[in-house]
Amino acid sequence: MKEYSNPCISFTERENLYDQVSHVRFMALVLQPDMDIHEVKEDSNSFGEYLFVTLSCRTEQPKRLLTFWGLGYHDHRERWIVDSWQWFESQRNMNGLPQIDKEEANAQIKEREAFVRTNATPNAQSPRGQLYEVIADLTDEDSALSELEDLGWIFLNVNDDGTTK
Repeated sequence: MKEYSNPCISFTERENLYDQVSHVRFMALVLQPDMDIHEVKEDSNSFGEYLFVTLSCRTEQPKRLLTFWGLGYHDHRERWIVDSWQWFESQRNMNGLPQIDKEEANAQIKEREAFVRTNATPNAQSPRGQLYEVIADLTDEDSALSELEDLGWIFLNVNDDGTTK
């Protein structure tokens, strides 16, 4: 693990273990005075459609880019992700990355949060969604997807489309 001088982004042991922060903690990071926001966009990854926010700290050396994703629907867990954000260290080149006005970025995040909270109605998970969530919580998202695709039928007698046999 790299050592950072004057780290303005420090994670707790739990946050590091799960690569996850609460929504409240995420907003506190975003609004830190020495935090630069480079990108706020809705996009998809292997798990669903989310809001992705890329930021860096101008006082931290060496500089690093962190991308957070949250406020979206997790296809495999079959539920809305509202109160937490996953994060990863981005490997993109920082040279020439734009900087977004913090108020503008905050407004985009708040708009997406309002949309997701409005649409985040509780819905029952299928047995496949429940199993995925258990495996993901014990391992990680990628491993859970692999395990479920390879062995899910053993545990639940489930077809690829999520229906039971």
